[in-house]
Amino acid sequence: MKRILLLSILSISLLINAQELPTIPSNGFAFPLGSKFTIKLSAVDSVNYDYSIIAFEPFDEIVDIMENDNLFESAGKDSTLTFYFCLGTFGEAEDEKEDNLKVLLIMKNYSKLALKYTSEIQREEDGVFEVTSNVGTHPGAIGTEMWPYMIYMIGLAEFRNYD
Repeated sequence: MKRILLLSILSISLLINAQELPTIPSNGFAFPLGSKFTIKLSAVDSVNYDYSIIAFEPFDEIVDIMENDNLFESAGKDSTLTFYFCLGTFGEAEDEKEDNLKVLLIMKNYSKLALKYTSEIQREEDGVFEVTSNVGTHPGAIGTEMWPYMIYMIGLAEFRNYD
């Protein structure tokens, strides 16, 4: 419950202070659907990382789930990760694309670290956050998380080294 409250406060703070980047490093933030953001890791100790948001912008495109590598630069700043929290689909015909519409979190890890983290999703507007699984992220890799239902916000927290 404390984590949910923290993420809610941080997301409100993010929206209020959206013009003030980079943010102060924190354990977590929440992001609305339809956003692109880049975070920079800050070591807390040898295992755990806080992060600051160094770039944030709206992103309202519907991406191709199968071909989205073009969203990312080939190289990025060390200790950074870029995320797209957006809608995606696949298929040929419009009705097929509509049937295949999903909520995506697509990320590229520009750090040298394999990381796991905690992710929480808000499935109802102004609803509570609930923990969801994730695959973590690996150096230089693009990863995709996908949900078949609507998600309004995602909270990302507790970045730490993979065991």
